[in-house]
Amino acid sequence: MPTENERKYVLADPEAVLALWDRADWDEVRQGYLPGDARIRRRTKMGRVSETFTYKIATGGRLIEVETALDARDFDDLWPLTDRRIHKLRRTDTDAHGLLWDIDVFLDGDGQSYLAMAECEMPEGMAAPPAILPALVDLVRYLVPLERQAEFTNTRLSDPTCVATLKC
Repeated sequence: MPTENERKYVLADPEAVLALWDRADWDEVRQGYLPGDARIRRRTKMGRVSETFTYKIATGGRLIEVETALDARDFDDLWPLTDRRIHKLRRTDTDAHGLLWDIDVFLDGDGQSYLAMAECEMPEGMAAPPAILPALVDLVRYLVPLERQAEFTNTRLSDPTCVATLKC
């Protein structure tokens, strides 16, 4: 099972982040959390839709992430059971070192952006990426320290009021 190992970066000015790439390069994401901390996600990009089911659990000093494809019907049946729902735009990019970066712009109930965040997915044992994704260098507002990662989870960031109280 894959171990999740990522570094998180709070980005300044969500609208400037969105402007870095063409709108067609962004996925629309609807995500909700089920009882027991599992998550379902629907990603839509240019008419293509995919659904996933994800479960994460900390054990043995690492965070294990199990993710599998989900049928659209199952997603629709599970959606009413979710809470802590998230609506965001996501762009995924691979840097010069082969590391995967997810750039998220969180949207409130009116579709207005309230936070931009980047996460770099790294192999187990890597402490930090060799470099920040070049397009983001001037927009990094805060490198989230490892000891504060739990404060910057999607479940917490789904609440704009909570985001407003974060110190970064």
